[in-house]
Amino acid sequence: METTREYWEAVHEAEEQLLFFFRILEEIQEEIHFGREREAQERMRTVAENIFPALTEAIAKLTPPEEDQSFHAKFCEALSNCGEAYASLLKGARRSFGEWFLRSRQAQCQALYLLYELRAQLSTLRQYWVTPEALPAWQQLETQDPELAALVGFTHKPRTAPHNDYSLYVPENYTPQQNWPLIVCLHGGYGQGNEYIWTWLRPAKSNGYLLLSPKSIGPTWSVLQPPLDIRSIQAMIMEVCETYNVDRTRVYLSGLSDGGTFSYIFGLASAELFAGIAPIAGDFHPMMDPLLRQKKGIDTPLLVIHGVHDKIFPIETARQACQLFERIGYKVTYRELPDWGHAYPYTINQQIVLPWFVGLGSGR
Repeated sequence: METTREYWEAVHEAEEQLLFFFRILEEIQEEIHFGREREAQERMRTVAENIFPALTEAIAKLTPPEEDQSFHAKFCEALSNCGEAYASLLKGARRSFGEWFLRSRQAQCQALYLLYELRAQLSTLRQYWVTPEALPAWQQLETQDPELAALVGFTHKPRTAPHNDYSLYVPENYTPQQNWPLIVCLHGGYGQGNEYIWTWLRPAKSNGYLLLSPKSIGPTWSVLQPPLDIRSIQAMIMEVCETYNVDRTRVYLSGLSDGGTFSYIFGLASAELFAGIAPIAGDFHPMMDPLLRQKKGIDTPLLVIHGVHDKIFPIETARQACQLFERIGYKVTYRELPDWGHAYPYTINQQIVLPWFVGLGSGR
């Protein structure tokens, strides 16, 4: 039987491997290219084949101290989910890769939620939740006032009559005595709010932003019937603003892929809500035509981000869209990424979108 010290030494060694695994998985998810899925799978196999399932089995065999039984059960469950994320990513052949990729992503996020709940006891993983610059401050801020504990961190709101379900993140240093900016982030097609929110956690937590990540009413956003999801998201924003002290002059909108497309439509149709709109890898949909003819949102800054190697929505569409925006008189900034395709935007959110939001200030 291990001593308490030996048990925690094993846990912290496991943390080091998990930190490595999460960082590599994140890189793969951001750099993956359609048609080159095998490259991503081989990279994952190479870097993680010595981690899973050996790590899961080794930790499961440990005997935790009596007072840490609950921690141990959740930690083992998180490790099991990580192993599933690894195995699922390797299973998909080309035709079924998308399905297994989504399964891998789901297992990964289940692990992340469990580990985030245990973060006070997992000192090594703290550097995964925040940027290096913010880490020293956050190491002192993870113990919360019990009266605020229910209001901060992650919450998942179920569907109601006014809105669909959504996920919300509130920085743990939240205080109602100050105004807080809010980012509304829209998942891609067949995605979920509770998984897409993880692409935004690190910059939001590090810089003091609330995150609202809605789930589309259908499998993807109601581009052909915009009012369906527009009404739903508006109700979510209202609910969040009624509960938290949100700075209504610093509410921003961004989205990926279909979420980027709907960011155009929703953002321009409801421009009074937003200080800035940042579609990522979105399509320039015909439903935008009446909005542009009416010059909806013409005074709202736009940041359009697109990868040169995008096989879903070709780069030419984004270039033409930005030329049209400029010709009409919209305030558009265009960032073309020469090495990117159509994938998750972790570093894009952190290094491009968030600094752009910050630079806008109040925006109005």
